[in-house]
Amino acid sequence: MTENPVVPEIRLQYYTKVTIGSLDSQALVQQPRKAPPMGRALRILLGIVLMVYVAPVYFQIAVRVAMGSLLLVLGLIGIYSLIHIVVSRRIASFGPFIAAIVANGLLIALYFAGASGLAILGHGKGQLAAVTFFGVSLVVAGVRAAAGCEVMAIPGVLFGKHTELACLIFSPLDRFERKLRSKREA
Repeated sequence: MTENPVVPEIRLQYYTKVTIGSLDSQALVQQPRKAPPMGRALRILLGIVLMVYVAPVYFQIAVRVAMGSLLLVLGLIGIYSLIHIVVSRRIASFGPFIAAIVANGLLIALYFAGASGLAILGHGKGQLAAVTFFGVSLVVAGVRAAAGCEVMAIPGVLFGKHTELACLIFSPLDRFERKLRSKREA
């Protein structure tokens, strides 16, 4: 006689994490702030304007310069991915403002180096790469509603984790919009 074995039914249970008390820095890392709607729209709009501005340039310059710029964009993605790893794993301790200056300073330095006659960065390649990277990053940050430093948006997509560094332009605007929205809701 064959017995039918009883197989227990396994049900997945979904739990919601609840933070009780004050939020510490670890809780803030787990629950990133979203950019408010107007900040998102401004990021997307500025990113699209930059991309529309820079796209025709790729068709008017030599292929060598365009390819050099695109390789620099890939290099920027790699460098910002390293910054993302350092910040998210807290390998080096930076304040959010200092880290934002370092992150944006790199892009600004590349832009100004592009005006030089350097072989790798010069002859406009650095400028084109910086504007292209920044435009794409702004659109990605706006679509993802990522608050903070927009140049970290692409590594955030690659790693599936948001790194919230202060943004020199949009963080004050986001804070102002949140303040206006909280007053309106009260």
